[in-house]
Amino acid sequence: MLVMHDSLSPELKSYLLPLDFFYETKKVLKPHIEPLTAESLPENERILLDHNRDMTSTLMKHHDSELYIEVLERVSNDNYLLRMVILKTKTKNEPVEFGAIGMDLNLFDTDIRSEIEQGIKPLGGLLEQYSVPYKSGPRAFFKIKCDKLISSLLQVPEGVNLYGRCNELTNPEGFTLADIVEILPVQAIQ
Repeated sequence: MLVMHDSLSPELKSYLLPLDFFYETKKVLKPHIEPLTAESLPENERILLDHNRDMTSTLMKHHDSELYIEVLERVSNDNYLLRMVILKTKTKNEPVEFGAIGMDLNLFDTDIRSEIEQGIKPLGGLLEQYSVPYKSGPRAFFKIKCDKLISSLLQVPEGVNLYGRCNELTNPEGFTLADIVEILPVQAIQ
């Protein structure tokens, strides 16, 4: 097992588990991550990250475009689905988010679950389409040094600082629908 980020709090490490999972499977060290408060995020990044909405609708509005996902990897085990994805605009086919997400499929009805498993539409869009009640709650914000993997996926230079958040979507009973690590490319904030 690769040792990563011993300096991060156990709480933040737990929020980063979806991302860590995919880095572990690739046997690649995760890039340097620095925890941030919402107030310490640069202004443009704070607008896109510090809110209680899903990122799909936020990024659709920001880019004035529908979004689709490209599923890069997926692993399913006992009705728990982990995906590594890129959200892209339909208008320009540009990446606007890199994400790692873990979802408890038991908490979704059959129709939406089927679409989640197909991996064509972003989760936020499906929640809206199927009128699923949920709460979105950012748990942590961070700065991440862009490594070779993220650079190639988001089409940004290796070594630049990017910003992201760890987000939790819960149902009205308080059960976690999804744990999400969301990282924005540089062009998403221009």
